[in-house]
Amino acid sequence: MNPVLEKIKELDSKYLYMILTAVIGVIVLVDFATFMRLQTGWIASLDKDISLMNTNMAELGMNNKRMDQFTAQRELARRKLKNLEAMVFRKDEVPVVLKDISSIANDCGIRIDQLTPQALSAKPVVENSSGKYYTMDILIRIRTGYHRLGKFLNQMELRHLFWQIDELAINVDPKDPLREEVKMKLRILVLEK
Repeated sequence: MNPVLEKIKELDSKYLYMILTAVIGVIVLVDFATFMRLQTGWIASLDKDISLMNTNMAELGMNNKRMDQFTAQRELARRKLKNLEAMVFRKDEVPVVLKDISSIANDCGIRIDQLTPQALSAKPVVENSSGKYYTMDILIRIRTGYHRLGKFLNQMELRHLFWQIDELAINVDPKDPLREEVKMKLRILVLEK
């Protein structure tokens, strides 16, 4: 017979139970340590996921708070785009622009001495799927007072008739000091498809 088994048989039953308890305890400890290691690894991975989720939730909260700001900026951009589109004329609309300028001048009590459109710019300012955008200068010479000039320019701006005033020269009329001779060059945008 095995000498280890014979030694075990000779032991008192009290010691036998203690050894059995110790062996079972070691098995339980090893099993518990293995199980706990798996559980702690799983908890650690959950901790990373929870941390990432908390970061995402905080970012979502900040974005929700800024949503009104984003919406306001989008609406402002849409209005600006609409205003810019109103300032772009097709090539065949140039006579209408000249007529509108003349009409505004008449409404403001201004006499136009010269209203001359120039040729389109040699190179397009922008070229995209809508077509080519060119600039065109319109030379204007009028005789008027400062108040009527201001009203005239304001009305043209309200109707989006020009992109910019490129040149402006005001000379006092020696014959009538209350009326100035105004020479200006308006720049408009023209779309050619």
